[in-house]
Amino acid sequence: MSKGIKFAVVGFERSGKTRLISHINDVLVVSTDNKAFTGKVPHYRYSEYNGMDDFVSTLEEKVGAYEAKMGKPPKTIVIDSITHLTNNMEKYCNEKFRGFDVYKNLGKDILELNSFLESIAESGINVVFTAHTQYDADTMTYKIHSSGSFGKNGSWLSVVDEAVYIELKGSKRIVHFKTAKFSCRTLHDELPDHIEIDKFDINEHIALLEKSNEEAEEWSL
Repeated sequence: MSKGIKFAVVGFERSGKTRLISHINDVLVVSTDNKAFTGKVPHYRYSEYNGMDDFVSTLEEKVGAYEAKMGKPPKTIVIDSITHLTNNMEKYCNEKFRGFDVYKNLGKDILELNSFLESIAESGINVVFTAHTQYDADTMTYKIHSSGSFGKNGSWLSVVDEAVYIELKGSKRIVHFKTAKFSCRTLHDELPDHIEIDKFDINEHIALLEKSNEEAEEWSL
């Protein structure tokens, strides 16, 4: 079985991240935002973090429910959004710990979360997450916020090879693949710097990334 992809959809609030991921085929969405998820795809809300064991067991339970209903496991799991999830993790750690132990345990949980998402990809299921950005005036770039050393070392952009950034430009939404000031990246030289969102098919893009994974695994020793 080929390894699943890890892919990020990044942008400011109201940029269209949730709408875009709602078009993914065979998906299970974990909605961590503090509002109702309105996409017409299988999903569940996880707006209150209660430790990694609870997060993992809840996701495993919902994957089982998805498989029972659909007759097959999800092809892609989406975390919408990883930013709200880590904010809720920080709130949990602030309530449970004191002083230095807050960020010590927050860092531990973030690393465990990334390791868990990697294990999902290793099992053959794609992992997609949305992430919010903040403008960094010092570097004049848009960065994914995350606390502690994880944030200082590249945050969630550092754990994926592929990420798109949705820019809200007037009435248009632009999907960026390579534009330096945005939190996006790709290994695909054939992709343009950016395209209008109406011309971007997220399922075709995921298929491109899956094909690249398969080709890379042929060279694995």
